[in-house]
Amino acid sequence: MTKSSMPSSKLKSSPAYMAVEFTDVQVPTQVDTSATTCWYVWGVIATIFCCLPCGVIGLVHAMIAKHEGERGNFAGHRQRLYQAKCWTSWSIALGLLFTLLVILSYYDSSTTQFCEAGHCQDSGKNIL
Repeated sequence: MTKSSMPSSKLKSSPAYMAVEFTDVQVPTQVDTSATTCWYVWGVIATIFCCLPCGVIGLVHAMIAKHEGERGNFAGHRQRLYQAKCWTSWSIALGLLFTLLVILSYYDSSTTQFCEAGHCQDSGKNIL
């Protein structure tokens, strides 16, 4: 039965399609960003005290992450935070490693100087 062959009373009572209203659907207006860590301060500290190149890169990523979050691009915000975390962590690790190597190098040279002065002898034998 085609639309033109149906009586007009039947057309008005049962439409071929129904419009559906979505009145109970709620769209979130604000995304929770309170759980994110700001790597900006860590980037500044790592740049000053640890490894300058890695710290600067981490600092730049932290600043970009802050701007991404302010614009509402939370996927970009999370990605930049992860990159800032990686670069800042590498900066701190390299800075600590370098500091440890300097301390060990100083300890080795001071021990050598101490023994060369003749203070490492015990019963006529060298300790080192």
